[in-house]
Amino acid sequence: MGIHLFWDSRVPIGLSRPVSEELSAVLEMPVSRIDNGIFPLEGFDPVRNQYDAVKILTKLDMFRRRMPGLFKPADVDLEYYNKFNHIYEKVLLVTPADLYEPLADFVYGLAYPRLGVSVVSPYRLKNEFYGRHEDDSDLIARLVKEGAHEIGHLFGLGHCDNPGCIMYCPRNLDDLDRKRNYFCGKCRLQLNGDKAEEDLF
Repeated sequence: MGIHLFWDSRVPIGLSRPVSEELSAVLEMPVSRIDNGIFPLEGFDPVRNQYDAVKILTKLDMFRRRMPGLFKPADVDLEYYNKFNHIYEKVLLVTPADLYEPLADFVYGLAYPRLGVSVVSPYRLKNEFYGRHEDDSDLIARLVKEGAHEIGHLFGLGHCDNPGCIMYCPRNLDDLDRKRNYFCGKCRLQLNGDKAEEDLF
């Protein structure tokens, strides 16, 4: 079982290392980095000028099955991986696209737990989007929080009512900035239990 950070090269590559390292610390598990490719986006809505995050996740699952060399553990048979094990290899895509889902004006990220894939975008996480001064440290912190949040969903965690917890659902950027880089005790117990269960496969 692994966590793969697929970093679209249209997002500044220099941020991928600190984000992956901090994600690994927050999740307390290894995070591998794939940051030399461009993910083929689908689901563009010209009226909204945004991309449908659900369609991106469906495409990401197909992409992962077609490119098992990027995601499959070396000791796992390809047929078994494609049929069963791929869902235990969690993937977080970082894409430059402005994202939405059908019931929301926009989303910072989205997860598809049944497929084991998630996506996050820096588009609305940058200070410049809100007329503030550019700051890479702010962007890294937000990508880590939102990335860990979506990966938490991949492990079966729901939203938490603790405003400081990674699994709290932020309504805006200020809510996201108030969150801390940790799972509350209840969510951490559930995350560790779900990780242990998946390690059996």
